Amino acid sequence: MKLKLHELQKPLTLSLSESDDWFRNIFWVLKLKIQGPLSLHLVLTKEKEDIFFEGHLKANLILNCSRCAENAPYTFDEFFSPIFTHGQDPHEKGAELSKGELDITYFKEDELDVAEVIREQVELMLPLQPLCASSCKGICSQCGQNLNIKSCACKKDDVYSPFQVLKDFKVIKKKRRK
Repeated sequence: MKLKLHELQKPLTLSLSESDDWFRNIFWVLKLKIQGPLSLHLVLTKEKEDIFFEGHLKANLILNCSRCAENAPYTFDEFFSPIFTHGQDPHEKGAELSKGELDITYFKEDELDVAEVIREQVELMLPLQPLCASSCKGICSQCGQNLNIKSCACKKDDVYSPFQVLKDFKVIKKKRRK
């Protein structure tokens, strides 16, 4: 969904759900499994050359646990409010920015891709390491057994480390000549 800057004269309110194809497609492109309702309430406001997004995203997803690779349910109920400014990005000129200017995204054309903005916000909201449970034990690095289901018989003290070859390394100090 493209938004023309010159056409946005008054606040625009969008309420989207999983029935909106372009909205559902954002999750498909990110390879996210949707479980349950999906909704987004978005208000776009223009002030001079600035466009303010105020969004509230609700979604139930199934992610892969970063420890055991099993399903990890994850719920979004997040607010976001990016700011976009039409014009030249001061970063490109090497200008010094204030703390408030770091949260602003600059664009040059007369349009913004709303779907791209929402996709970026969804990516920012995703956990770096999703877990099925905080107590997840993961999988055995030697046999691949899911340790949440049952223990394995692998010897744990022989964990491979690339620094293992240095364990017997000794430093011999030479005496300095005066």
